[in-house]
This record gives sequence, structure tokens and C-alpha cells, in this order.
Amino acid sequence: MEESHKKYGVPKPVSVGDTLKVKIESQGGQGDGIAKIDGFIIFVKGAKKGEECTVKINDVKRTYAVAEKSSPNQPSEEEKEMDEEVEGTGGGPSG
Repeated sequence: MEESHKKYGVPKPVSVGDTLKVKIESQGGQGDGIAKIDGFIIFVKGAKKGEECTVKINDVKRTYAVAEKSSPNQPSEEEKEMDEEVEGTGGGPSG
């Protein structure tokens, strides 16, 4: 059962100090990236939707965890598009 961790006494899929590789599935209302491990929500500070990164779990609550990026693995689609646009401008000084 994917959401069994919400029931009392069932171990959560993450613990404080764990380091995990995750993919950010969506963006939270306060700008944090949202990843899931076995249906368990992980809020990742500073992460963008589509980004794959390694995170360290800082806090675990009953229904979610809070993590920070320990290293970015792959940029989000949005970051890739921005890089392509910048490369297409020539990059030289104007004027």
C-alpha cells in the first residue's frame, strides 16, 4: 500500500540524514521542489520541477520530509531551455 506510511506505527521510507537521488515532480506553493519516495512527499529547498538531484533529509514529519540539495545531477527542463537561449545570443558584448 503506497500510503501506508501515514498510518501510526508504520516506518517512513526516509530518515533524517539520508542522502537520496530524487526527481522533482512539481513545485510547491512556497517555491520548494516536491519529490516523492514510495508516495511519501519530500520538499526540497531550491529545487526546480524536472530537476534530478541528490538531497539530504533534514527533517521528517508524519506525512512529509524536508530536504536540501547536496548536489544537482541534471538541470530542469526550464534551465536547459534558458541555457540554449543564452547560447544562441552570441554571448558577446553589445554596443
